[in-house]
Amino acid sequence: MTIDLNADLGEHEPRARTRALMRLVTSANIACGGHAGTPESMEFCVRLAKELGVHIGAHPGFSDSTGFGRKSREVEKEELAMILLQQVSALQAVAGANDARVDHVKLHGALYHAVESRAVLARCYVDTVKHYWPELRIFAFAGGQVESVARRAGLEVWSEAFAERGYLDNATLVRRTHPKALVTDAHEVAERIRRLSMFGEVLSIKGHPVRVHADTICVHADTPNAIRIARIIRHAISGEELLPERE
Repeated sequence: MTIDLNADLGEHEPRARTRALMRLVTSANIACGGHAGTPESMEFCVRLAKELGVHIGAHPGFSDSTGFGRKSREVEKEELAMILLQQVSALQAVAGANDARVDHVKLHGALYHAVESRAVLARCYVDTVKHYWPELRIFAFAGGQVESVARRAGLEVWSEAFAERGYLDNATLVRRTHPKALVTDAHEVAERIRRLSMFGEVLSIKGHPVRVHADTICVHADTPNAIRIARIIRHAISGEELLPERE
């Protein structure tokens, strides 16, 4: 099984956690000034990713530091395009200054879900990426409309599944306010990855199988046991020996 492992990083997590996760993932989605991210944190993440051979991705989100970009709100296509231009360009500038390049883009939190929920926003997102950065890969929710629109536009897309987020029977994610929003038990995550790799499915919070195709699997840096979860996934998808945890 060849599946990418990604993490959202540079989001005010301790530097030790950034390093620990960066050693385990193959792609890093770096916050670039919206919900989180400063020139200093972007520089740190870019340099570390370059050193470790990790794919660098832009991780734009709403400018909402208090709500961490996870508070739902309305957004129109003009604002979406500006968010992308400002934040993706910011990370590209930092990457360029360090002789590195941005490989992909993945939206954050409420913006990720807002764009999936409205066709006009999905088209705006894809059109903006195609116009300004046609070389970038898009990480998109598996089975969602961004994935479909981006493929029709001829862009490279990786379908994304979530290792530690609860799924509903309709293959969407449980809201973060739900008591089953997060899967933090290491054994449960291991079983989820086994099922995903063997059958292309995960179990919903009701225990029903849900079809999910994954090119990349996400672990959030702020999830409890994030490093342990990332280690389990890395072992499952690469067969590498589990190394002692470091943070």
